[in-house]
Amino acid sequence: MRPKLILAGLSIFLLVGGAIWHFRGGAKLTETDSIVLGDFANSTGDPVFDGSLPEALAISLAQSPLLNLVSEEKVAEGLRSQSLPANTRITLNIAPKLCRSLGATIFLTGSISKDGGDYLLKLSAFQCATSKELASVKRGAGSKNEVVHALGGAATHLRSEFGEDPTSLKNFDLHLERAASPSLDALKSFAEGRRLTREQGSIEAVPALKRALELDPRFALAYSNLAVTYYNLNQNVLAADHIRQAFELADRQTVRDRLHITTLYYDLGTGDVQKAIASYKQWVQLYPRDDIARGNLSSEYFLIGNYQQAASFAQEALRLEPGSAAWYENLATAYIALQRLEEAHEVLNQAFTRKLDDPAMHSDLYALAFLHGDVAAMKHEMEWSVGKAGGEDALLALQADTEAYAGRVQKARELSRRAVVAAQGAQLSEPAAIWQGMAALREAMYGNMQEARAGVDKMLEIAPKSRDAQTLACLVLARAGDQRRSRTMLDDLAAANISNTIVQSAWLPTIRAQASLINQKPAQALDSLQEAKAYERGQLIGNLSYSCMIPVYLRGEAYLGTKQGPQALAEFQKLLNSRGIVGNCWSGALAQLGRARAQALSGSTNAARNSYQRFFDLWKSADADVPILKSARAEFAKLK
Repeated sequence: MRPKLILAGLSIFLLVGGAIWHFRGGAKLTETDSIVLGDFANSTGDPVFDGSLPEALAISLAQSPLLNLVSEEKVAEGLRSQSLPANTRITLNIAPKLCRSLGATIFLTGSISKDGGDYLLKLSAFQCATSKELASVKRGAGSKNEVVHALGGAATHLRSEFGEDPTSLKNFDLHLERAASPSLDALKSFAEGRRLTREQGSIEAVPALKRALELDPRFALAYSNLAVTYYNLNQNVLAADHIRQAFELADRQTVRDRLHITTLYYDLGTGDVQKAIASYKQWVQLYPRDDIARGNLSSEYFLIGNYQQAASFAQEALRLEPGSAAWYENLATAYIALQRLEEAHEVLNQAFTRKLDDPAMHSDLYALAFLHGDVAAMKHEMEWSVGKAGGEDALLALQADTEAYAGRVQKARELSRRAVVAAQGAQLSEPAAIWQGMAALREAMYGNMQEARAGVDKMLEIAPKSRDAQTLACLVLARAGDQRRSRTMLDDLAAANISNTIVQSAWLPTIRAQASLINQKPAQALDSLQEAKAYERGQLIGNLSYSCMIPVYLRGEAYLGTKQGPQALAEFQKLLNSRGIVGNCWSGALAQLGRARAQALSGSTNAARNSYQRFFDLWKSADADVPILKSARAEFAKLK
């Protein structure tokens, strides 16, 4: 269910309005035209050129603020529509038909040959409709080590042949060996990582991207791609570390890549949500046909709980790039939050129709099944996930939440344990810690303080550097009454995340409010929670797309503590009215009990009895020894 990010280094959707390029023979390229990048013929016998040169060429052409190159996702979709594999080599034989299906007008291809120790590169542009050659450029390289530089020069010359203004070429032409990498082996591994991301998912791409960085430790785009890959795997510490390293390599980035990486730096590195949103909006303004700026911007709105904006930008991204699984996921998740459940189903079905698939889509299907009360559909998604790295752990964690939602704590513990093991088996340490932390938080909220403290220790052992693990630990320890340890960790968390919007404006006041509640200071808790109000509906844990709306739940408890029944009732009702956001989180179940307590406090005895009974019905199969259930039964018995 988590929203996705994509790195926009290589998919070009950029054309300055009104620009016209002149080709030899009088042909013109207008803003309605687009280019398909085809096969790079390799007659050298050296396989290193097969994957590296097309990727390097795309990076070089991406520098232009005028080109409109069809993305890899659209090309793959076009191939699928013709019943061809996504890895089909795009030659002049199939280009005309593919161009027609994609609405493209220009086909660009390349070749490399060898004569002794020298290499000859050629780039050629053809008119899709007639296969007529419109422009070509040749460049020689005296050795293998000079090929990347020669390819960059050929790409620049081709842009000049196309009629790009000399000023534009001067301002947007970083040497290719700096914009990408001088290492062909690093480029080949990078290209392989990009391909695996598209075809098999993030977890499969990690080794290839890491290999690219081993071969070239100054490969800025490899760092940023790996950062986004880690983010999509909920490995947020690694994502932040890699985007910082990309950000520091400013001299190895094109103008366009610098904008992208800077935006991701605010997003993943510093956590400054407002700066990230402003930067994404600037990106949208500068590149109005770029789907990735809009899709990534939709992810930012999940953080702050503005699901209408998240849906709007995801829709725009999907309109520009209907072949991207990430935008289907973001839009479906936003629709679930908005309780537009049928539309969410329709979006996911559209993705599956296009033969797109990803564990996050199945998490969304599970969420929809829970909201519909469809046990069989939930079981189906659980069965689908078995053995799937990055999917099995997430679905096990969701099922654990479902069991806990009904009070079946023992079953929830076992499922959470299996989720942790599955994540660790896939080398996803941070998700493993989060599943352990969410289990510990459930235990604390249900009154099992010994299990909660033990869960904190396990969580911090799994991922001691994880910001999300540290945050959950602070909250759980505050709830469990370990104020000294919680306060020490909270001070460290605040100091280490000075620019992080969610930490500073949501988590710190929420954790302080929890400490105040335990110390019998509910009015002080209400004061603290006022600061978190703007973010209370948003994602507060990593990039998980459901929210327990913890500040709202604690505010309801604080109003109970100050004997303000109607105000408490309003807070618990917020949770009950936000099922698409709360999902199967413990707070949705306990809101039923909170409503009963608020009604009893207000003197509405009959209403309170009904609400208590609804809670008992929800927990009819609950473990009998859950402390909060025992308290609820005692309270119910005292109602007159």
